[in-house]
Amino acid sequence: MQQNNFLLKHYRLTFYFLFVVGLILSFMYANNQILSGDQTQMLFKGYMGAHNGTWIHYGNAASAVGNVPGSLSSYIVGIPLVLIDSPWSPMIFLIFLRIIGFFLIDHVIKNIFSQEIRLTFLVLYWLNPWFLFENILYNPTYLFFFAALHFWSAYKMHSSKNFWYSFWHVLSIGMALQLHYSWILLVFISLYLFYKRSLQINWYGIFTAGEVVIASLIPYFYELLNNQAISASQHKDDKGRYIGWGAVHVYPIFKA
Repeated sequence: MQQNNFLLKHYRLTFYFLFVVGLILSFMYANNQILSGDQTQMLFKGYMGAHNGTWIHYGNAASAVGNVPGSLSSYIVGIPLVLIDSPWSPMIFLIFLRIIGFFLIDHVIKNIFSQEIRLTFLVLYWLNPWFLFENILYNPTYLFFFAALHFWSAYKMHSSKNFWYSFWHVLSIGMALQLHYSWILLVFISLYLFYKRSLQINWYGIFTAGEVVIASLIPYFYELLNNQAISASQHKDDKGRYIGWGAVHVYPIFKA
């Protein structure tokens, strides 16, 4: 019994020690990020909203199909800047979301697998060099949180028809839609789980979240009516691409 208590205590210390190491590395990577076009787009939209009160209702320019729809990328940068006028404020908010995302997945892992698997997940995910590198103000980096929310809510929906689990599940897809076009993968996963009858759906939660997502996109559709340029590709090197291009080429599939 004493030996088991010692091992449990040792495991917890190792887990939280590695978590703190990953957190420190997250700030180091964030502090040394090199600003490029995607990051400056994010900061521009955030500062326009925070300083000028002009909230831009479309996201970063994407390959082949124009700007990502929705206002979310403006708010996730602009609102932290309203609270603290420093480029560190949206960066800290991003790291905070990534912490929540990690513990959402960790919650599922620890309820299914052993402590050793949970520790392995921490090393492969939280200390992953690619994950750490993605501590930058870049719209796809927010997908870690929404993918984790989608995963956690699907796990909860497996055994419960709770309103909020269905609500968060659909909302995670709708918010990912406003960040990157790879959001469609979450739809395919949900449809497959529904087909396999692995999800217990609360339709009130589904429709409420759907209404929230549609309402959040109304400013974008209004902008689209008055600014057709946001629906066209702005990349010279992306000529010849088309909607669905990523689905028929090898690299985008493995990346997704």
